Amino acid sequence: MLQLEGISKQLGPRIILDGVDFRVNDRERIAIVGRNGAGKSTLLKIAVGRIELDSGRILLSRGQDVGYLAQDHQVNADRTLWEEAQDAVEPVLDLEREATALLARLGTEALSEPEQLDVLEQADALQEQFRIRGGYRIEADVGRVLTGLGFVSTEWSRPAGTFSGGWQVRIALARLLLTRPSFLLLDEPTNHLDIETRTWLLHELRGYPGGVVVVGHDRDFLDRLVQRTVEVRAGGVTSTTGGYTAWVKGRTERVEQLRKAAIERAEERGRIEAFVNRFRYKASKAAAVQSRIKMLARLPPIVVPEDDVRPKLRFPEPPPSASPMLELRDVGKAYGDTRVFQDANATILPGDRILLVGANGAGKTTLLKLLAAQERPDDGYVRPHSGTRTAWFAQDQATALGAEQSVLSAVAAADPLLSEARLRTALGAMLFSGDDVYKPCGVLSGGERSRVALARILLQRANLLLLDEPTNHLDVDTKEVFAEALLQYTGALLIVSHDRVFANAVANQVWELGDGTIRRHVGGLDDFLWAKAIELGVVTRRAPGQRAPDAWLLKGLPETEDKEGTGGPGGHSAPDVQPEAEVAEGGGKEGWEDRKQREREERKRTRRLEELVATVDELEVQMAALDARLASPDVAADWDRMQVLLSEREPLERRRDRALAQWEALED
Repeated sequence: MLQLEGISKQLGPRIILDGVDFRVNDRERIAIVGRNGAGKSTLLKIAVGRIELDSGRILLSRGQDVGYLAQDHQVNADRTLWEEAQDAVEPVLDLEREATALLARLGTEALSEPEQLDVLEQADALQEQFRIRGGYRIEADVGRVLTGLGFVSTEWSRPAGTFSGGWQVRIALARLLLTRPSFLLLDEPTNHLDIETRTWLLHELRGYPGGVVVVGHDRDFLDRLVQRTVEVRAGGVTSTTGGYTAWVKGRTERVEQLRKAAIERAEERGRIEAFVNRFRYKASKAAAVQSRIKMLARLPPIVVPEDDVRPKLRFPEPPPSASPMLELRDVGKAYGDTRVFQDANATILPGDRILLVGANGAGKTTLLKLLAAQERPDDGYVRPHSGTRTAWFAQDQATALGAEQSVLSAVAAADPLLSEARLRTALGAMLFSGDDVYKPCGVLSGGERSRVALARILLQRANLLLLDEPTNHLDVDTKEVFAEALLQYTGALLIVSHDRVFANAVANQVWELGDGTIRRHVGGLDDFLWAKAIELGVVTRRAPGQRAPDAWLLKGLPETEDKEGTGGPGGHSAPDVQPEAEVAEGGGKEGWEDRKQREREERKRTRRLEELVATVDELEVQMAALDARLASPDVAADWDRMQVLLSEREPLERRRDRALAQWEALED
């Protein structure tokens, strides 16, 4: 168990946390939510000792450890990606090295029999720890995690320092998942992930063997992962069972109850104050007046939390454009030997709201750069038609703001001819008012910097928006307001987003990128995922009212089933796809049950294969130790000792052969 008791932290005149109690149980899934700057990241940093607390204490059960993912991370530039990831499991690999070194002593040193037995016992204990901690699966696990986080195998030998900041955060996340600490504290882990990798991470965390705490603004991700949601607000924390949606509902209900209680309290205080004022100077009522005054002291006014201010965001009316607005014809694009596009064709019309999807490296960001004229195609052409004005929002645009540059001057760079009043209007829509506009960008939170970058897009009066992960660091309320503004926007847009709720709200078509081509699908993200699930044979038809399966996003990996009490409003979630969604025409539920049975059998077979491989490896290590002892001169000269060792080796060899036979049968 990880527990924070009475935690307080003050930065200058501002109280961030005031006597906060916070506990994480083993295997619990918790979301930390709140407005930008409320103290969410501070709470995590205090828990791992990154920030010194003013008062309180941190308690951690014996033998447990805590891993922390920050919003930025630096890797060891001298290592390759594979070496950097594998370094996380070096303590496990050290167990095998120590065991091997101990066994080597048996063949190189003249040890007495008690000393030999002691060495064997030590080596055996180390090998058992190596097995328990997954040592026989390390290489497979490293490859699985790197692949799941979007790294292709050709990048594994690439120097880790050559990856961009967002990809270095992925490397840090890979190290954490491989280290497997007792508690994972993740600060906005989905910000630098695409929608496919985000879905893989969701399923990975659902099956994680320790406790998980996530600071995040992805409503779908939190709803499907966590059992409890903790809000950081005004220096304190409040806890709600269930995911983000359950927290919103619960908070609304609590505020309404507080509002009613505050009205009743105010009425009661009014009656008591009226009595005191009426009889304050009447001697016969002196005792009653004093009693009422004491009652007032015991009835302080109830403070109702102020409603969060939601920005009112509206894009300026864009200029008219031709139809089509832009065309791609026979476009080819390659980076070295990697061909991203080959004879790709597409057309953008006014009013199109296009979501780009595809595996890592499929060309989502490359396509946006081609459309924004940031890059040129190697073959074919990208032709904007008359009147098309493009605005481009890059993934790193928010972080590229000058640290010393003020918020106002950063926005003014979008159009130097705009008046300060117009600039302030745009910033006001993004919740920057008064002297906030003079703050240096370097002191802003990630969410605040993103809002500044979006304000710059607002002012460009473009009729074609190209948005690459625009919601990174935005809180849920701001994302919802941004989505509403995009729905009112009369121009066209192309967007890359990992946030499923945001993507579903905005898109009216999906462009699937892969194999150098662009495939157009009418409808939103859920329409696309249902069509893909049917195409893959995961379901036979769409189930009305059900969430789309993750099958295509997971690229064939099995979906982790929700556990009781995990995710969703109230802490409970339905399975990812209900059996009713799988009913074949006239076939009842037989297809669903057969498929689930086959999946269970396959998972059982895979686990058994892993167990057999581990058993064979362990038996062969024990046999090698006995062989080393048999090869020693002392044993060769002692017939009785040789027979004892041979009798020990024989059953090991039989067990090894049986395990190999079972392994081969299962493989067949």
